[in-house]
Amino acid sequence: MNLRKKLTTKLISNKFNYRNLFLISMLFWIVSCKSTHETKIVPLQEMSQEDRLNLIIQSGLQYNTLSSSLKLTIMQFKGAKNISVDAQLRIIRNEAIQLSLRIPLIGTEAAKILITPDRILIIDRLNKQYLYEPLQDILSKASIDFDYYSLEALLTNRLFIAGKKELIPLDYLLFNVQEDGYHVNISHTGRQNIQYDFVSDYSDHIQTARISSERKSPSLLCEYTSWNSISGKNTFPMLIAFTFNTQDTYKLSFSFRSVDVNPDFSIDYSIPNKYRQISIQQVIKFIDNLL
Repeated sequence: MNLRKKLTTKLISNKFNYRNLFLISMLFWIVSCKSTHETKIVPLQEMSQEDRLNLIIQSGLQYNTLSSSLKLTIMQFKGAKNISVDAQLRIIRNEAIQLSLRIPLIGTEAAKILITPDRILIIDRLNKQYLYEPLQDILSKASIDFDYYSLEALLTNRLFIAGKKELIPLDYLLFNVQEDGYHVNISHTGRQNIQYDFVSDYSDHIQTARISSERKSPSLLCEYTSWNSISGKNTFPMLIAFTFNTQDTYKLSFSFRSVDVNPDFSIDYSIPNKYRQISIQQVIKFIDNLL
């Protein structure tokens, strides 16, 4: 009984932190193991730009489904705030991204963020409430041209053009490619003069991706490190860090413990009965009060 009481007290004390983490995580998403080898300076092989782009695209993760356990960390640089939680990421290519936040020790789901090309569903199991909104309505407030397919590409280390499910050879003409002998710099200007910049190296994997604008608006930087071999011939960055710059700087890090490619699973899109619906305005106001 004493152990049960201690555990219950611990879970209640962590409730506030988990609620904060789940809400802040959602904000980053919508606007937003040890390594077998690390990035090193190696000269590039000589090849045409078309062949280079083709290799980089083919080096992106090849998958239909993905499931991974990870530690999610959110850091606010200004206030030196740092929150970490265990999580599970599941992706069905071009269909759904699900991030589940877990209660420590017990491992049950505390909250879930589910994003599809059309909708975003957030279920807060601790407070029995949910958010269900058209994704475009939320993304329209982001000040950068971003969509579901861009997010999925960033999470799986793939080159992309906003709004496109997959790249085809004709899309290569939209990229400006420059090489300095050691790195490949790939850029593309999208709608609303949004700039997309990618950097690759000798491995033909994307090392950094940045989304920015000439206007004074938020920018998003994604960095890939701690590369490791996973299922089949795939090589994957076991640490993905998103840095989001507004009036302050925030970092959202995915530290992967395992990555399983093409497992069988299903995603539950249902909303529990008697949960209270909340609006994005309520979420933003709550986050503003926290920070």
